[in-house]
Amino acid sequence: MSENAIGKNALSLRNIAFSYENAGKKEKIIDGFSLDVEEGSFTTLLGSSGCGKTTLLRLISGFLKPDSGTIEIDGVDQGRIEPNKRAVGMVFQDYALFPHMTVRQNIEYGLKIKGGKKSILPFSKKSDSIEEKVVTISDKLSLHGLLGRYPDELSGGQQQRVALARALVLNPKILLMDEPLSSLDKKMRETVRGELKEIQKRLGVTTVYVTHDQEEALSLSDKIAVIDKGKIMQYGSPKELYFKPQNRFVADFVGKANFIEEDGRTFVVRPEWFSLSDGDDERKDGKIIRGRVLSSEFLGQKTRFVVESGSQRLTVDLDSIEAAEIQVGSDIKVCFYSEISL
Repeated sequence: MSENAIGKNALSLRNIAFSYENAGKKEKIIDGFSLDVEEGSFTTLLGSSGCGKTTLLRLISGFLKPDSGTIEIDGVDQGRIEPNKRAVGMVFQDYALFPHMTVRQNIEYGLKIKGGKKSILPFSKKSDSIEEKVVTISDKLSLHGLLGRYPDELSGGQQQRVALARALVLNPKILLMDEPLSSLDKKMRETVRGELKEIQKRLGVTTVYVTHDQEEALSLSDKIAVIDKGKIMQYGSPKELYFKPQNRFVADFVGKANFIEEDGRTFVVRPEWFSLSDGDDERKDGKIIRGRVLSSEFLGQKTRFVVESGSQRLTVDLDSIEAAEIQVGSDIKVCFYSEISL
């Protein structure tokens, strides 16, 4: 968690409902949505496109108004507070940096609009000038040597830090981030993800993050709300969602899952829980499954196989060295010890 104590709710949503007008009819996007976000935490809204997660960010920021329900920041109802008066900062999907402005000018833009009256984070002084505030946040985010550059002269990670600085310099109670890593390639995404997590923990700013990427959500978050059709399917820590999913939707959406039907019950087995078996003693080797390899996909450290066993097709991940001799079409015997009962 952050350096700040977590326990107090920085953000509370109560029974939020919201509909869009579509061809003269109202289409419900959010339905009875309630969520508490603890101060200093990193909370992710995870779901597929169209599930309502970005709409929720726009409701929190005030760009949309709910049909019903309440939104509180630090215990204050936001219903009558305009977007520019709410204590939230926003980092957009494409960062939305001004291309004709330097890094310094991008960071100080919001301060100048507000007349420089707001202090930044708890590590600054209320009397700091705009220049002092920019220098302070730039030092915190390792941007000091980049203040004279323009956005097109920066890497993806540097652009993200500038967008963060521009949001944080206004001292938001809540930082909202709308899929800020989606435009980066995989390697850059992983690098920037690590930087983002370190910055959030160090500064202790309450963050609400939107993504459809399960790996991103698992690696960054203190808590994850899995959303489908405007409703929370499960809210909990990454480990709770992965190892203790409450329903089939969460088990299938958070990580890969095999659903095994046995004696009228459904069990979840993750692909990486399988290993090769060369015995027949289930007390020793765990639950044994025999099947035929339909396909294989080499992924470096692991190889992913699709195995047909009776009427079921299972996804099985095995160590690539251990599985080097396994060919498509060959018979295979695998075992597993862990399973989740739904």
